[in-house]
Amino acid sequence: MLTMLRFFTEKSLGIEITARAVRLGVLTCKGGSISLSASTTTSLPAGVVNEAFSSQNIKDSEGLAAVLRGGLKDSSALPVRRAGLSLPDGIFRVQTLEFDELPSNSRDRDRLVRWRLEKGAAFDTANTVLRYQVLPTSEKGCSVLACVARREVISQYEDLLAGLNIEPWAVVPSSFNALNFYASYLAAQNIPGYALAWVAEGSYTTIIMERGGPRFYRYKEIKAGAPEDVTGRLIRELDDSIHFYLHMDRQQRSEVGHLYLSGEPSLIASLSESLKNETTLKIETLLPSRVLAAGAAADPAFAAAFGAGGALC
Repeated sequence: MLTMLRFFTEKSLGIEITARAVRLGVLTCKGGSISLSASTTTSLPAGVVNEAFSSQNIKDSEGLAAVLRGGLKDSSALPVRRAGLSLPDGIFRVQTLEFDELPSNSRDRDRLVRWRLEKGAAFDTANTVLRYQVLPTSEKGCSVLACVARREVISQYEDLLAGLNIEPWAVVPSSFNALNFYASYLAAQNIPGYALAWVAEGSYTTIIMERGGPRFYRYKEIKAGAPEDVTGRLIRELDDSIHFYLHMDRQQRSEVGHLYLSGEPSLIASLSESLKNETTLKIETLLPSRVLAAGAAADPAFAAAFGAGGALC
C-alpha cells in the first residue's frame, strides 16, 4: 500500500468491488511506464453487496460471480492467474501509527503493530486480518499505515475470486489504491504536505500526507440527498478534517496547501468548483492521464482499480 509502483513488462488486472458497481482495469506495465489495455464497469443491483465492517458483505455470490465473469470476458482479461482487489473503505478500520523503530523480525513486528492498533482502537479487533505498510519519514522513526478487516468478510471476497480461478494478490481499501496509483505523479510535485479526498458514491475518505508519510485518515459515509446538499456536506467535512489535522499537534507546525480530488466524476466536478470559492487551498482534480502512458483518457472512478492492478506490476 502507498508504495511507489514497480513496473516490468507484463499485464496486470485490478478489480474494485463496491455496493454499486464492479470495475476492472487491465494494465500493461513496461519499464517505467504503465498503459491501459482495457477497462470495464458493471452496475450492481441493490442488495448484492453491502459495505459493512461487521456483517456479511456479499449477499448474492452467484450473481456477483456472474458479473465478474462477464467483465473479465469483456475486458479480455481471461485467462488470468491473479488480481489486485480494491474494496470499500467502510469494511476496514484504519489507523496511522508512529514508531521510533520496529523489530527486524517480521513476526515480532506484526505483533507490535497489532498491539499498538488494538491499544488505541475504538472497535473490536477480534478475528480480524491485519495489513500494514511501513513508510520511512523525513524525520526520525517511521510511519505505519495499518488497517484491519473482519476475517470472514475478507474470506468472502477471496473465495469469490478463487471460484473464478483467480488468486487475490492484495486486498486493500480503495482510497489506498487510488493514492498508490497517483503516487508517482504526486511525488513529482514535491509538495511538503497535501490532502487527497477519495469521493465515492455514498462515502468519502480524506488522507493527509506530510513529512514523507500518511499522517491523517478519515472515512465518512455520505447520506443520500440533493446534489447541492451532498456537495455542501462534503465541503464542511473536508474543511473540518483539515482544520482538525492542522491543530491536533501544537508541537509540530503542519503545512497543507493542496487538496487533490479523485473518485466519482459527477461528485468531484461539482465539489471542485464549489471548493475553489470556499477555500484558499489549491484544488486539483486527479485524472488517470497524469499516470497512464500517452495520456490515455480514462474515467477517474477507475483509480482504485488501476491502483490495485499496478500493485502487481
